[in-house]
Amino acid sequence: MKAFDKRIQLAVIALCDLAVIYVSLALAIWLSYRTGLIGEERLGVKLPEFLFMGPYFIFVFKSVGLYKEKTGILHIRETMAIFKGVLFGFLFVFMIFFLFPGLSGLHKSLLFFFVFMMGFMPPERLFLRKLTQGLHERGVGVTNTLIIGTGAVAKRLAIKLHQMPKIGYKPVKIIAAASQLKDAVEKNDIGAVFVADQDLPYDQVLAIMNFCSDSKVPFKFVPYIYNMPIDLISMDDIEGIPVIGLRKYSPHSLYAVFKRAADIAVSSALLLIALPAGILIALAVRMDSRGAVIFSQERAGQNGKPFRIMKFRTMFVKSARYEFSPKDSGDPRITGVGRFLRKTGLDELPQLLNVLKGDMSLVGPRPEMEFIVKEYSEIQKERLKVKPGITGLWQISEHRRAPIHENMEYDLYYIENQSLLLDLAILLRTFFSVFGLKGK
Repeated sequence: MKAFDKRIQLAVIALCDLAVIYVSLALAIWLSYRTGLIGEERLGVKLPEFLFMGPYFIFVFKSVGLYKEKTGILHIRETMAIFKGVLFGFLFVFMIFFLFPGLSGLHKSLLFFFVFMMGFMPPERLFLRKLTQGLHERGVGVTNTLIIGTGAVAKRLAIKLHQMPKIGYKPVKIIAAASQLKDAVEKNDIGAVFVADQDLPYDQVLAIMNFCSDSKVPFKFVPYIYNMPIDLISMDDIEGIPVIGLRKYSPHSLYAVFKRAADIAVSSALLLIALPAGILIALAVRMDSRGAVIFSQERAGQNGKPFRIMKFRTMFVKSARYEFSPKDSGDPRITGVGRFLRKTGLDELPQLLNVLKGDMSLVGPRPEMEFIVKEYSEIQKERLKVKPGITGLWQISEHRRAPIHENMEYDLYYIENQSLLLDLAILLRTFFSVFGLKGK
């Protein structure tokens, strides 16, 4: 089956973005009118000014990469690009209206416009992505994929693509040699070619690239270091010669200060807001089964330093204190109330106290038990370089039911790309995950 024309997909996405922009602006103008910020005369806005905002923000979104096809970690870069696009777009508009206040009647609606855009854009993109992934899982719009190679790399790639149909690549044939390429592409309606053979001679790889270029079939190459987490790899060149190196973790002191301040402020506010809910949860836990309301356990923190993590008890007291966590809600160790708490993530509310104490952060790798950490490989020990968090990339991923240390790419990506913007994007995705009841 042929894949949807990527240009049509991008056009649909851009039209949906355009709709969100104009709906946000219309709501902002209406709210400004209702609150008395603008008068009744044409609601203070001229039609050209209104229409200008659509293509202007589409241009800004394109500039920050919102219309590039990515299959990165949880599409978190897309959420970050939305924040960048909206922020940069409004900064420029604010500057123009500040310098020329009489230029437009829109300036009184900009704050509401900004809030609506920030509120509507991420869920709109999430909806479109889920819709596309759902279609892919049903076989609609998938790309027939050819894999060149017969070794372990090629087999692992085929398995991964089969396991993740929502990505949109459907492996339909595996060949051993480049000589079979033309025939395989023509007979199987191939829409993408993956080279996954590290022993393939350079001239054959070059011939495959040229054939794909001439046939307008996307070409992708799996390097022999595929099993090394990508966020430990750096790319450079020496006079045109590509060179691959290893990154070193280099914490930013200013970021750490701002993050700690945000942790204290946000966790304090959330503790106050969640206090009534916390009391009700404590009563429910106590009435559901015998035992303490709060469960505490020693975990490995930053640099392996042990600390006691706190959470509402979700398992029967007869359960062993130190063993692997339940993989799903059907585990017999979980109580009735505990099943709901784990599903919604509400069992982790007491960890806000861990954040206030400084043992944890709001965002970071999930802390593991010390008996697991003792078996860590050198690469797995990288995740201990930062403070553990209540939420993070692994926690909002679909692999959260698998052991944490078996999905290192999430934590390594976070460690190497730490920023307040990334933290904000993860917190937003956590919000959607909790209200979608996609808990443990």
